[in-house]
Amino acid sequence: MRMSLITAASLSALLLAACAPANEQPAGEAAVAPVETEAVHDDHAGMHGDDMGTEADAPVDRGIIAGTLALVEGSVLVPPAGRDVTAGFGTFAAGARAVTITGAEAPFAQAVELHTHEMSADGKMAMRKVETFTVPANGDHSLTRGGDHMMFFGVQPDSLTPGTAVTVTVRVQLEDGTTEDVELPMTVAARD
Repeated sequence: MRMSLITAASLSALLLAACAPANEQPAGEAAVAPVETEAVHDDHAGMHGDDMGTEADAPVDRGIIAGTLALVEGSVLVPPAGRDVTAGFGTFAAGARAVTITGAEAPFAQAVELHTHEMSADGKMAMRKVETFTVPANGDHSLTRGGDHMMFFGVQPDSLTPGTAVTVTVRVQLEDGTTEDVELPMTVAARD
């Protein structure tokens, strides 16, 4: 229903705009803004940096994707004191071809795994390792607290400084079976 109203409003504005002079807005009509995706809020509580608050996933600007895959607002948290494990979040955005993420590595960690959270039989959220994340062509796949995310193991204590940039190499498989390693930037975020 929402999409129908947006489509009808857009069509009406276009029809009215066609009758107006080139540099004039039709009377009583507001400019039609691009359609944005709805924000998704993550209120998961656990070890994945909940103290950083919740943020909405922003619509992805498709113009930023230079190749196979981009990571929008990618961040990796500083590990908790005395721990060498942390998590990474952001939004994977694919270009014109669908991709399957099959793994990752990072110079600041001994191992990187793909993880998700699922409701267990006893009604508790449980984290588990998964083999892949799929990103549809011209689509997105969000990495969020309480959902899919990357886990970094064996992180060196001084290798992550808040505000600095790090690189993660993500292995992707394309629909035709070929594989690529894609280097993606992430920003180190403090754990309050």
